[in-house]
Amino acid sequence: MSPESPRMSFIDKIRMLAEWSPLLGQVQLIMASPEPADKAQAVIDALQFAAEKSPTEIDDEFLMHVEAVLRSEEGQAFFAWVVEKIQGEQDAE
Repeated sequence: MSPESPRMSFIDKIRMLAEWSPLLGQVQLIMASPEPADKAQAVIDALQFAAEKSPTEIDDEFLMHVEAVLRSEEGQAFFAWVVEKIQGEQDAE
């Protein structure tokens, strides 16, 4: 936050936390899901939640394309590969 921008009050911070807390639950689902397909669905759900918070249409269009990719056979294979690579990196640490 820059020095010239107004500071959020404590109540506003609590409101923002309450408003966005479902997204934290979605992140937990992504991390806890054992199967890449379940993780992909949790990602879609998190993106849908975030898109609903925005008044713009571009995020809705983006979500439509991401969802279509993740639901395709190739998209699921790609997502499974990404998850495998990330988990392999975490296991190596």
